[in-house]
Amino acid sequence: MKLFPQPDLITSSIAEIDAWVIIVFVCFFGSFYYIGHLRSKKRTEAMRTIAESLEMKFEAEKCDPSTLGLDGIDLFEKGRSRKVLNLIKGTFEDAKAFIFDYHYVTGGGKNSSYHSQTVIAFKICSKDGFQLPQFTCKPERFYHRFADVLGFKDINFEQYPEFSKAYRLNGDKADSVSQIFNEKVIQQLEAESKQRWNIDAAGEWLVIHKYDKIIKPNDCPQFLLDCTTLLNAMTLT
Repeated sequence: MKLFPQPDLITSSIAEIDAWVIIVFVCFFGSFYYIGHLRSKKRTEAMRTIAESLEMKFEAEKCDPSTLGLDGIDLFEKGRSRKVLNLIKGTFEDAKAFIFDYHYVTGGGKNSSYHSQTVIAFKICSKDGFQLPQFTCKPERFYHRFADVLGFKDINFEQYPEFSKAYRLNGDKADSVSQIFNEKVIQQLEAESKQRWNIDAAGEWLVIHKYDKIIKPNDCPQFLLDCTTLLNAMTLT
């Protein structure tokens, strides 16, 4: 009578278990990838339809933001693996615009973070050659207080304390930036402070997005309209 199984039998059993583990692993991640692929494809087709409804052009292929001429914009200088997808481009209410999904990665290894947002970029065309000053407007976070301690002050408006509390505004030409953020702009941003508006500008480009938020295709026309309203309220002269 044999009290213990033969070594060959043990080895065979372990091999069978390992094979099943591999099969389950492959099936799980294969299904995960396939579902992600289907969602991505569905969004691309939905964005293509949105472009057609807006009478704008559509490009599904990914590209680097630098190929669109979006230089000097803070958002496109962050992280790595930067890519633009589902690009809609054309004219909306007399403004040249890009609408696209933008992805990038920060950190490394286990600490990597993946960021995705729908972005609208307006090209500011001025007959007198006006160029936007470089600035960034984003929701104020608790860690920005450390920047204040170190002397990196933002642009505040004494007459609009709620705006100054809700948003952090930085720029290389404070007087020019303050002129752009007139009363109408500030009131709109104050009223929608929970919407996480982010505004970047430099040269010919004004870029608006909501941090780490992909806008649903059906909501894109309204998002574009809201951004255009914000653009039109600014003093760009």
